[in-house]
Amino acid sequence: MERNYESAVNNFNKYFEKDSSLQEAHFRMGQIYESYKNQPKATFFYKNTVAKDSAKVNFVQAYTYLGSRALEKHEFEDAKKYLTVSLQNTNKNSIIYQQLLKQLKSVEFGLEAIAHPLNIKPEPIEPIINFKDKQYFPVLTADNQTIIFTARGNEEDENIYFSVKKNETWTAPKSIASEINTPYNEGTCSISADGKIMVFTSCEGREGFGSCDLFITKREGDQWSTPKNLGENVNSKFWDSQPSLSSDGSKLFFSSERPFGQGKKDIWMSQQDENGHWMKAINLGPGINTNLDEVSPFIHANGFSLFYSSNGKPGLGKFDIYLTTIKNLKSLESVNLGYPINTPDDELSLFITADGQSAYYSVDKDNSVKLFKFTIPVELSDKIDRTFYLKGYVLDQKTQKPLYSSIELVNTVTGQKVSKFLSDPITGDYMVILPGDGEYVMYVETPNYFFKSVKFDFSRKTSSNQLDIHMQKIEKDAIEVLQNIFFDSGSSILRKESDIELNKLKDILSKNQTLKVEISGHTDDVGNDAFNLDLSKKRANSVVDFLVNAGIGKERINAKGFGETLPKVKNDSEENRQLNRRIELKFL
Repeated sequence: MERNYESAVNNFNKYFEKDSSLQEAHFRMGQIYESYKNQPKATFFYKNTVAKDSAKVNFVQAYTYLGSRALEKHEFEDAKKYLTVSLQNTNKNSIIYQQLLKQLKSVEFGLEAIAHPLNIKPEPIEPIINFKDKQYFPVLTADNQTIIFTARGNEEDENIYFSVKKNETWTAPKSIASEINTPYNEGTCSISADGKIMVFTSCEGREGFGSCDLFITKREGDQWSTPKNLGENVNSKFWDSQPSLSSDGSKLFFSSERPFGQGKKDIWMSQQDENGHWMKAINLGPGINTNLDEVSPFIHANGFSLFYSSNGKPGLGKFDIYLTTIKNLKSLESVNLGYPINTPDDELSLFITADGQSAYYSVDKDNSVKLFKFTIPVELSDKIDRTFYLKGYVLDQKTQKPLYSSIELVNTVTGQKVSKFLSDPITGDYMVILPGDGEYVMYVETPNYFFKSVKFDFSRKTSSNQLDIHMQKIEKDAIEVLQNIFFDSGSSILRKESDIELNKLKDILSKNQTLKVEISGHTDDVGNDAFNLDLSKKRANSVVDFLVNAGIGKERINAKGFGETLPKVKNDSEENRQLNRRIELKFL
């Protein structure tokens, strides 16, 4: 066949020496060079073809080719001109007609996107991070102090590397751990916000279900556990890769080639049940997935904003990055992130920091893949619910010994659990993600210790925090303040948002059947002494009544009121008076 092509080219060239006016000759030469994938010469002859096609009804393949190449180069006006002619002369019931419609949508989007570019300046990350031929799928801890990514040289297998920030500078990347990296390919990892849970892809060298499977490992101190296959509820007999964990590690988004989806590669999701087992993965549906490929999902720390790459939607190039919002397992309309985030090249593996300030992603160009970074513009940040992180250590109040604790974030208005984290069993350190608005209580619980509650009102908060949590062991005469018991001014009727804390107290008493406690009420010094004393007794009794109604024996609970007689601090400011208005618990 090649000898025939060569002969045809020679014959056409001889013909052109005598007469170059025949339109079909130029078209046939364009076809030949298109089959050779010689784009410059195919373009040259196809342009000659359409230049001679005054009626614009013949040689549709030439218009389609020229329009497609112009679209790839972001020459949107030329693409629109050529593809419109192709569409007008193509059967409406054909697959090619649908493809042309999709391309023209991309043209219209491209014209609009180029006319209104986002104000960003993508720049490669420091060379110390871009240290191999290919780097991709970056993820960072919520405090932005650790970056983990996949990298390889052109002649090497994929491995996972990490770097930490010291004095605002990234250190030289190191292999994540010998328990994770092998002589085979490991890559495309995702971590929880605290960096203690990792899910990554392994395609060979480990026992699996399909060509590539997802594995999970957990960090205690500086050590990663032996990776475990996530099981058949997550993995399939097909390609499963590119995971993205929610901030608390309870939800997993990933790309899979398994059947019964919307197209080729689709975005799927699995979540843990109450016992920590991964449930059967579900397809995220046609709002996200198309008949082509959707890959590299990324769920932001806020738990709602899902970013992913697709080559099946109108866009600026091959794979573009899109944003949708996931709520109640349903997605809102997907939005192309626009230019210059998306270009004619493949844009993949976007990661946006928990604070919503910076974005990291990889760009595949000229047989090299580098990690880039840019500051999030206002047009994009407005679409992402902001979050904050809180980190520190959970410690025994007396010994300062690190404690292994569960940390639960609860919405005080709805009573709904938002997320759950664990402190490190060796160091006691923790990191949690806090929603950027609303009122929440963080409950820290350790066996044989009284729970600790910390309230956050982010309607007025603007920055992240560091907070060490000191836990009081349950022992005789130990005293704790119930931080989230609420009454209206001058009233002893418990407000609804007190239920969360009261139920936590009920659970402790239920688990410790021999435990007896004293509930005491305290006020500030504003108002009549006798009234304050009576009010403090009534409030203590309201707490006792709640516990008794919840099934705790009344003989185990003693109520007392002290009015304003036992202030914790001087009543010399409104903040101090707030501290003095309290309900205390004493173990008897």
